[in-house]
Amino acid sequence: MDFWKFSDQNFDVKEWVNSALKTRDDKTPIDAHASTLVMKLQLFIQEVNNALEETSVQSVNSIPRVMREIENLRHEASLLKEQMNMVKEDIKKVEENTAQSMKMLMELDAVKSRMQAASQGLQEADNWTTLSADVEKVFDSGDIKAISEKLVGMHKSLTVLQDVPDYAERRRRLEGLKNKLEALLSPKIVAAFNNHSLEETKEYVKIFSDIDRLDQLQNYYVRCHKTKLQKTWVEIRTEDPNKMMLDWLATFYDVILSTWYTEVSWCSQVFPEPGTVLCVLLMQTLTHLDPSLPQCIAEYIRDQQDVLQRLIDLRQVTIRYGQGLEKALLQQEGKCSPNSISVLVDAVFSPYIQYMLDYPMMQQSYLVGQLENISLRSDEFLEMAGRMAKSVDKVFRLVDQAVDYCVQLTDGYAVCGLCFVLEEFFSEYTGRLDECISSLRKQCYLDQDLTPDMKEFHEDWTLFQNAFRIIQICGDLLLRLRTHDRNLYDILMICGREIGGKASDSDTSRFPTRPFRWYNYLQKERPNDFNTLLEFIQKYQSGTAKDYAVLPVVFEQMQSLNERAHRLAFDVAFLQIKQQLSLVPKLETWASVSAESGSALSSELPKFSLSPQGYITHIGDHLLTLPQQLEPFITKENPALEAAMKTGKLPFPDEQEENIDPASHWLGSIARGTIHTYVENILRIHELTPYSTKQLLADIEYFCNVLEALEVEPSDSLKHIMMLLKASPEEFHEVVVENNIDDRIQMVIAGTRMIH
Repeated sequence: MDFWKFSDQNFDVKEWVNSALKTRDDKTPIDAHASTLVMKLQLFIQEVNNALEETSVQSVNSIPRVMREIENLRHEASLLKEQMNMVKEDIKKVEENTAQSMKMLMELDAVKSRMQAASQGLQEADNWTTLSADVEKVFDSGDIKAISEKLVGMHKSLTVLQDVPDYAERRRRLEGLKNKLEALLSPKIVAAFNNHSLEETKEYVKIFSDIDRLDQLQNYYVRCHKTKLQKTWVEIRTEDPNKMMLDWLATFYDVILSTWYTEVSWCSQVFPEPGTVLCVLLMQTLTHLDPSLPQCIAEYIRDQQDVLQRLIDLRQVTIRYGQGLEKALLQQEGKCSPNSISVLVDAVFSPYIQYMLDYPMMQQSYLVGQLENISLRSDEFLEMAGRMAKSVDKVFRLVDQAVDYCVQLTDGYAVCGLCFVLEEFFSEYTGRLDECISSLRKQCYLDQDLTPDMKEFHEDWTLFQNAFRIIQICGDLLLRLRTHDRNLYDILMICGREIGGKASDSDTSRFPTRPFRWYNYLQKERPNDFNTLLEFIQKYQSGTAKDYAVLPVVFEQMQSLNERAHRLAFDVAFLQIKQQLSLVPKLETWASVSAESGSALSSELPKFSLSPQGYITHIGDHLLTLPQQLEPFITKENPALEAAMKTGKLPFPDEQEENIDPASHWLGSIARGTIHTYVENILRIHELTPYSTKQLLADIEYFCNVLEALEVEPSDSLKHIMMLLKASPEEFHEVVVENNIDDRIQMVIAGTRMIH
C-alpha cells in the first residue's frame, strides 16, 4: 500500500478508497479486502502516533539548550553593538583631526589637475604648430591617408585649444584644409558611389567621420542618386505623351521604392544610419523635380469639372506609395531618425497640402454648381412635386459624396469646414424647395384674398394628394438627414480616436506609427483651425452635443420646410371650405323674407321644415370625403410620411389631444379650422330676420352633425352662437348671463337680430 499519497496537499479520500479497492485480487471478496485495508491503516496510524510522541519528547528536551543558545546570541549582539559605537566614535575623531589635511590634499590635487591640463594644452599647441607646418607638404605629396591623419590630429588639438585667443583663426584654417581635402577626394567619392565600391567608400566614411564631416559625405551620396532619379522622372513623363498622370506617377513611385530596396542593403554596410540617408535622398528628390510635382498636379486638374475626384485619385496613388515606404522604414527601425521620417512625410504630401486646406472652398463650389443643374420649378403642380421628389436622391448623393471626398482627401481633418459647407448647401437647397412651395401656393391661389370676382374652385382632390406628396418628400429629407448626420458623427469619432492615438504614439515611441496614413497637415499649417477641430470633437465625445446632431441648423431648416409643406396641404384641403364660408355674410337669404309676407309666418314655421343651404352641405360633403382621401396615405406603411407627420405642425391644434393617429389629427385640424372660420363669418352677417335666424340654426345644426360624424367637438363660440340664435328676444340677455358668453359674440348677435 502506498502511504505517501496521504501527505499530498490535494489528497482526495474518495479517489484513494476507489483506487485501493480496485487493486484487490478477483478471488478475494471485497469485504475481506476492505477489512485488510482498515487493519493496515490502523497499524499505520499507530506507527504515526508513536513517531509523533517520540518527536515531541525530543523537542521538549531540547528547549533548555535552545534557550541557553539564544541568551548567548543576545549577549554577543550587545557586545558587537558597543564595539560598533566605539568604532564610530574613532572615525568621527579621525575626521575632525584630519579635515584640514584632507582640504589641503584636495587643493593640491586641483593644482595638479590644472598643471596637467596646462601641460596637455602646451603639448597640443606644440602639436598644432608642428602639424600646421607640415600639412602643406603632406597635401603636395597627395597621400590621402597621411593628409587625413594630419587633419585628424589638428582637429583633436583644436578641440583642446578652444580658449586660446586665435581659436577662430585656427578653426578657419582647419576648415579650409578640410575643404581642400574634400575637393581633392570629391571625384573619387562620386566614382565610388556610382560604382558601389564598398571598400573605398568605407575608407572615405572613416576619413570623413574622423574630421567630423560625415554629413558632407552623405550629401555626396544623395546628390549622386538624386540626379539619377530626376533623370528618370523626365524620362517617365515624356515617354508616352498620352499617358495619364496617374499611371506615370505610379511608375515613378515604383522606381523610388525599388531604389530604396536596392540601396538600403549597400548603405547598411557603409553608413551608421542608412535609413536616415535614404530618407534624405527621397526627400530631396521629391522636392527638386523639374517640373515640380505641384506644377504637374495643377496641370492635371486644370479645366476639369470634378477636380476633387482627380485630386483624390492622385492622392490614393501617393498613399499607396507611402504605405510601401512605411514597410521599408519599419525594417530600418533604430537606423532612421524620427526627424528624417517627418521631413520625408512632409515631402511626400506637401504637393497636396494647399488643396487639402482649400478643400471646403472647392467642395462648396462643386456643390453649388451641381445644385444649379437640378431643375425644380415647373408650371404644373404634379410635375414640380415629381422634380422635388427626384431631387432628394440627387442632393444626398452629392452630400454622401462630399463626406467621402472629405475622408479620402483630408482623412477627416476638414470635417469642421465640411459641416459649414453642408449647412450652406442645405440652406440653399431648402430655400429652393421653399420657393417651390411658395410657387405652388401661388398656383393654387392660397395666399390671395377671396373676392367676389374670383373664380370658383371646384373640388379637386388631386391637388391635395400632390400636396401630401410634398409632405412625404420632407419626411424623406428628415430620414436621410439623420443617417447622413450619423455618418458625420462617426467620422468625428474616428478622427478623434486617431488624433488621440497619434498623440500617445508620439509620447511613447521613438519611431512614429503609420506616419504616411494620417498626415496631420492641419496642425502643421493652421494650428488654430486644428484646435477648433479638437474642441469640436471633444464636444461630441463628452456627450454635451444635443442628440449628437452635427448639423442642428439643417435640422431646423428641414423642420421649418416640413411645417410649410403641412400648411400647403392644409390650405389646399381648406381652400374650398374657405371660399364657401366667405360667401356666408353676403347671402341674400338672411334678409330676403319681407315683413308682410314672411315674418308673420316665420314664428309658426317648424324648424325641421328648413333644409341646410348649399354652402354648408358642400362643406359637409367636403369634410366627409376627407377621410377617404387621407386613407391611402395613412394606412400604407410609409416611413418617410410617418417621420414628416410625427414632427409636422398643423393650424388649429388641439392641445388636449396626445398620441392620436395622423388621420384624426388632420381631420380635427381642418374641422377646427372650419369651425373657427365659420364663426368669424357668422359674426360678419349684418342682419338676421326671424326666418333667416332659423335658417342659420338649421345650417349650424347640420354642420354640428357633420362634426359629430367626424368625432370633433364644436367650439364654445359656435355653441354660444347657437344658444343666442335659439333664444327669444325676452330670454336673450338671461342666456348670455347664464352661459357667460363672450361680450363680442353677444353684442354682434344682438345687433344682427336687432335685440336691444
